[in-house]
Amino acid sequence: MPGRWRWAVAYRVGMREDDLVQLLGVPAQRVNAIRELAGGVGATELRQASPSRQAMQALIDGLHDQSPQVRWWCVQLIDHLPDDRALDALVPVLDDPVPRVRRNAAHALGCVACKPTWDGTLAESVIEKLVEMADHDANAKVRQEARRSLACVT
Repeated sequence: MPGRWRWAVAYRVGMREDDLVQLLGVPAQRVNAIRELAGGVGATELRQASPSRQAMQALIDGLHDQSPQVRWWCVQLIDHLPDDRALDALVPVLDDPVPRVRRNAAHALGCVACKPTWDGTLAESVIEKLVEMADHDANAKVRQEARRSLACVT
């Protein structure tokens, strides 16, 4: 119950975007934080959302958070939000120490379906990194996702 009370108080007084990103690591607070940051929860809602510049920056900053859960959720949201500028911020996440986060970043960099306004173009250096991951990542699921992404991008 204290977690719900904390969210209700924070929500009423208005939380900063950075604080909302931190709540991505708290399962009981996650849905409210996602809705407040991104303007929706499901993939369809997110593709039509218009997050504020501050919310996008908080998500980008969250890619470097110490919590793997926060990093994963930031990648997940950036993947589905219609903001092509955020793709560049995902490239360093391909080197994340947590395989699940790396796999999600590889997906986000290659999934045109998640970003209907994106043309699927990636810089050559990003494609080279995905090729390296597809061939040499220590995790089989990461290698598989990197291959899928390479099949989708131009």
